[in-house]
Amino acid sequence: MTDPAAQDPARSRPGYEDETAERLVAPAALRNAGPIAGMLAEVLADEAGPLLEIGAGSGQHAVAGARALPRMTWIPSDPDPVHLRSIRAWRTHEGLANLAEPMRIDATDDWSAATALTHGPLRAVFCANVIHIAPWRVAEGIVAGAARALGEGGRLILYGPFLETAGAAPSNLAFDRALQERDPEWGVRPLADVVALAALHRLTLERRIEMPANNLALVFAR
Repeated sequence: MTDPAAQDPARSRPGYEDETAERLVAPAALRNAGPIAGMLAEVLADEAGPLLEIGAGSGQHAVAGARALPRMTWIPSDPDPVHLRSIRAWRTHEGLANLAEPMRIDATDDWSAATALTHGPLRAVFCANVIHIAPWRVAEGIVAGAARALGEGGRLILYGPFLETAGAAPSNLAFDRALQERDPEWGVRPLADVVALAALHRLTLERRIEMPANNLALVFAR
């Protein structure tokens, strides 16, 4: 008998369970989608307009975020065709009017022009759990693109683990070592490096929000 996973790459993706052949389910997103959506609803309480998610993965955060921010249009994006298929399946399943068709975006490209043509100046750019499992050039592309695509007063919000000079969580230090063993270009990013990168593009750290499991939400303002 043929293994179904060999026919459908979505079924064999590490870190995912498949609710259907198309709608991927990430256990990590099941755990943290609620707290992240609550944080976004508080940070962006007075906002209306387009929000772009970079690296939307399965699409679970897009669903939770669109529900939490009914006055914003949530635009999920990802470079992976399997992820884009999952996002579309979640979008169809949930039927949320403010959840837009996903865009194929590679963060290392100049993606700001494509979002401007489709949606105009963005009010927010959100990215969760990406920059530590990617080369540093991905972080550079996210920050540079956000600086170009955000309208005045817009915000870039990065979520995930970060290393801080004082009191770094042992779990984050161990995670950093494990990531670098997998790929030397990966790693939990020092908070100071991310803040300095944002400053190069005239994005200022507005808020540092502690989140569950030693994660942070960093809110940068344009």
